[in-house]
Amino acid sequence: MQNFKCKECGKQFQSQYLYLGADKRGKDKLLQMQLRGCGIRDTAVLAGVSPATVLSCIISESLNITIKPLKRYYHKVQIDEVWSYVGNNQEKVWLLYAYCAQTDEILAFAMGKRNSKTVRNLLLKLKGLEIDFFLTDDWKAFKAELPYYQHLIGKQFTKAIEGVNTWFRTRLRRLVRRTTCFSKRLLYHHAIIKLAIFKRNERASYI
Repeated sequence: MQNFKCKECGKQFQSQYLYLGADKRGKDKLLQMQLRGCGIRDTAVLAGVSPATVLSCIISESLNITIKPLKRYYHKVQIDEVWSYVGNNQEKVWLLYAYCAQTDEILAFAMGKRNSKTVRNLLLKLKGLEIDFFLTDDWKAFKAELPYYQHLIGKQFTKAIEGVNTWFRTRLRRLVRRTTCFSKRLLYHHAIIKLAIFKRNERASYI
């Protein structure tokens, strides 16, 4: 197949790729499938590529993006947690994330054990933002780490983020409850969740 070279950036490309994994449009399709509930092996079979190609695409794309809040000031920010398995179906990893219902935006996320350390990691990523109130459920780690004068507790304050939890579990195969699918490594787990959040924030059509 004939190679071409861009005069502006110097990158080589082909007018038509025989292997989907080398085509930028093909890589976009792989990500769309991952963010619409397909597993790694299902994506590989349907796209005609290897599972290693799908994983490589996820990692490379996640390294090129950053989760960055759109504003500096937020009146109310909801925080909640979602669990999933990594490594095997006995090892739980918790996703904690901050969400603003007014802008429908996920501001930051952290992953780890369900403890105060993971809450602190999330708060570090929110450092520099002006936030009036944090809204959470009645989990003791939230009580321990959030300033009491900014902390509103109760399920009535977290209805919006509960809907986002459902979105996560609908869109990502490895987050579905009672699933046999799970990430083999935390690296891949983190990368696909980062991609999902980024695409949701920018309102990608396939999200």
